[in-house]
Amino acid sequence: MPKGDSVAAVLERLGRSLLSHETGPVGEAQLFEHVTILSPVDDVPIPARAMVLGVGVHGARGIVQLLERIGDAGATALVVRGPAEIDVEVHARAMQASVSVLSLVGGASWLRLATLLQPRSAGGDDPWAAVGTADTELDLFKIANSLSGLLDAPVTIEDRDSRILAFSADQVRADEARKASVLGQQVPGVYQTPLTDQGIFHRLYASARPVFIEPFMRGAKPRVAFRVSAADELLGSIWAVSEEPLSPVHEQAMMEAAHVAAIAMLRSRIAADAAHRMRLATVAALLQGGQPAWQAAQKLSAPRTVTGGYVLAAGLTHDGRVPVTATAGLDHVAGSLTMLLRGELPSAVCALLGDTIYGIVPTYADEPADLATVRRLATGFVQRLGRDWRGLVIGIGAPVHHLTDLNRSRDDADLVLRVLRCSAAGAGTPPLRLATREDVYGRSLVLRLSDLLAGETLPHVGPLDRLRAYDRTHDAALLQTLRCWLDNFGDISAASEILHVHKNTLRYRLKRITEVTGVDLTDAEMRFELMLQFRLDP
Repeated sequence: MPKGDSVAAVLERLGRSLLSHETGPVGEAQLFEHVTILSPVDDVPIPARAMVLGVGVHGARGIVQLLERIGDAGATALVVRGPAEIDVEVHARAMQASVSVLSLVGGASWLRLATLLQPRSAGGDDPWAAVGTADTELDLFKIANSLSGLLDAPVTIEDRDSRILAFSADQVRADEARKASVLGQQVPGVYQTPLTDQGIFHRLYASARPVFIEPFMRGAKPRVAFRVSAADELLGSIWAVSEEPLSPVHEQAMMEAAHVAAIAMLRSRIAADAAHRMRLATVAALLQGGQPAWQAAQKLSAPRTVTGGYVLAAGLTHDGRVPVTATAGLDHVAGSLTMLLRGELPSAVCALLGDTIYGIVPTYADEPADLATVRRLATGFVQRLGRDWRGLVIGIGAPVHHLTDLNRSRDDADLVLRVLRCSAAGAGTPPLRLATREDVYGRSLVLRLSDLLAGETLPHVGPLDRLRAYDRTHDAALLQTLRCWLDNFGDISAASEILHVHKNTLRYRLKRITEVTGVDLTDAEMRFELMLQFRLDP
């Protein structure tokens, strides 16, 4: 059975929402196994049977030139930005080279297209392995150092959020703004704010040529910047500390460097997205248990054979402070938790599924589950999180001896997480932020019993329902009185003090409770049942 995906299947899957067929053969026989991003100036090998994304290709002549090159390499298809200029020469060359020419609709992201194409395009155990195979030598730091040598100036490359992706080695002539940015790998807000307020970013992103920027605040040196973009997709910017505007030759050098940086940034982001997707798929398969868990465990790169493991489930409490970008924030927390665990447990893996972070810690036949280490690491982790994440709690599932039973550890972790979330929403002692089933065994039993009762279809009126109805009708407080009395183990003095009533008033209310409900408050079994009902129906 042939590997890869067909051009026809891609067109059917994505439809005209992203891609349109322009010319060249198209059908089930047009198979591709790789997705490669290529620009007209790239001098990199092109894999055979590749879907080539022609970033920055314009005009019929540009398409013909690229078709000649990729056709000789045995590529299957070429995608260019629409609207594509297709003439007789383009059509003839596409048919001769047996290359399908497709167009990507204006405004659509090259990165989005690559991630949609890639999961079905590569063969083997790792369906993302083919991403970027033709550009292993492209490196943003090399680009920054090369441009720095040409301009004789310190250079930084940033993404759209002003995070520092790469910088040149020259620090001598850099100002404090650049040094602080490189040190923190992010342009500090004290420098980023004036750049935004003075419209410098707007001017930079709108210009087709490098922009000279006068000192924008005290202590900042002048600099030249140029946008980094792939066709109409803005990716970031490239900056050079320079006392004066660049010469035409140096401007062209910066523009070419920005173009190469755009290709490298696209490929890097696609590779990172691929790794993220693979991690999600691995965690989901492990949590499923059965044969999928056993197959997924083979991708953990463990030095020994994984036999079992256990699951962590982390999430925000219902009353916790949720950041504005909660999902993105939780995904970042999942990555941080993975790095923390792997410091001592190299095969651990975490991923965000829905609104819950799941972590799997594999175990081995010759080594028992090390719950103490996980508890120590996870406890320190939640304690060090910022205040926006003070509502994050972690449940640890019971270890299982067989990989196929990992779904049982997940169920256990989910139950503990629910207990921690419910406990945080209630009153009383300070809520736990991390627990195992043993830590919350009693509360987990109550929660499971509550689930069973929630599934009942027949109506039931118990003592608490009668008291609740009586209180509504008579504007009384018998339900509150009974709960306070039970919580204080029948201590009249303590309960009356908490309720701010006389002891005799409390005794009268207890007598009235007996009359309304018909229960015997002197019966220990009955008192236990009432306390349980309060836990189940707060």
